[in-house]
Amino acid sequence: MATEQWSDTIRNGWIAFIESTLGTTPKIELRTGAGPANVAASDTGTLLCTCTAASDWLAAPSGGSAAVIGTFSGTATGGVVGHYRLKTSGGTAHSQGLVTQAFVLTTTASTAINSNLVTVASTAALSVGQALSGNGVPTGATIAEVTSGTTFKMSVISTAGIANGASVYVGDTSGKLWLPNTTLTTSQVVTLTRTFTAPGA
Repeated sequence: MATEQWSDTIRNGWIAFIESTLGTTPKIELRTGAGPANVAASDTGTLLCTCTAASDWLAAPSGGSAAVIGTFSGTATGGVVGHYRLKTSGGTAHSQGLVTQAFVLTTTASTAINSNLVTVASTAALSVGQALSGNGVPTGATIAEVTSGTTFKMSVISTAGIANGASVYVGDTSGKLWLPNTTLTTSQVVTLTRTFTAPGA
């Protein structure tokens, strides 16, 4: 096998160790610019928002994954987010990564094979040219046209089709954390959700 795999027991243990290491009420700091060279290095950029979790903040791991209970939330100052740092309540960083502008939509009807018409609950946040990805979405597809309040057309047809209830990702998904808009305004309330997944599935 080309990829190393681990049992769910080991993977669940890794997730539990993340929670025990970060402790109660960890925080995610949203900062401008590129991140430090490594997690042990000092902070870089300007701090725009500190999003704090509840005391009991991570669900019990299952299948090598665990979702945050509730959200990390905080109030921002104005600026453009470039990276995040995940820290203990005392300020020790244990994770960091790029923040990009993206969000997910769930389809409300299937896209037929060899069609480019996608149906979602609302197209209000969409604009022509936004990048698309997801199961059934062709590589390199973008939004070619917003045809109604619930439908849009991709720039490329889907040869496999897209299932009803599928996740379609809109924007730049290269970051480890996504925001619907990376430009924050002063006094904006920011809420973040996340699922921690161990490697080795």
